[in-house]
Amino acid sequence: MKAFFGAMFGAAILLAPASGAFAAGGYLQASSEEDQIVKEPNKPQLVTMASTDAAKGIKNNKGVVQLDQTGTYFTIVGVQVGSRGGTGLVRLWFQTNGKDVDNSNCEQLVATPEFTTVMISQGVGEYKKGDKVNTMISGSAPGIGLVYKKPTGEPAVPSVIFSAWKID
Repeated sequence: MKAFFGAMFGAAILLAPASGAFAAGGYLQASSEEDQIVKEPNKPQLVTMASTDAAKGIKNNKGVVQLDQTGTYFTIVGVQVGSRGGTGLVRLWFQTNGKDVDNSNCEQLVATPEFTTVMISQGVGEYKKGDKVNTMISGSAPGIGLVYKKPTGEPAVPSVIFSAWKID
């Protein structure tokens, strides 16, 4: 009898992850196929994302991400920094419910109009169901920001890729 219950318990443990009993929660990946260029120096602007590439529970509304559960989330945003004729410093940071997130800003110098690079900001935070997360950019001069590219015969280079998932 002991062996029978032990086998049943072991089978339940093996089946539980497959059924989602231990799943962490929702996820999202969103991106943009548009340039997002600074219009006014040092004026923050919302990073927009028109495309929801993959999602379970978490919603993307043009760059404002609404979380569907209370818990701990990992968020990461990667942007393609570049120029459409300007040079200067581009900054990128997170907001939660419209307020800047401490210690989330990063910056990249666009030294020449031909320069591009990837810049990343990431974080782990405690959120409540319904909280809204988004990213912002600013720049020291007009003509710099996030750039979209479509190389011939290759996948697009989005101006932004944003990912979030619940880790507990």
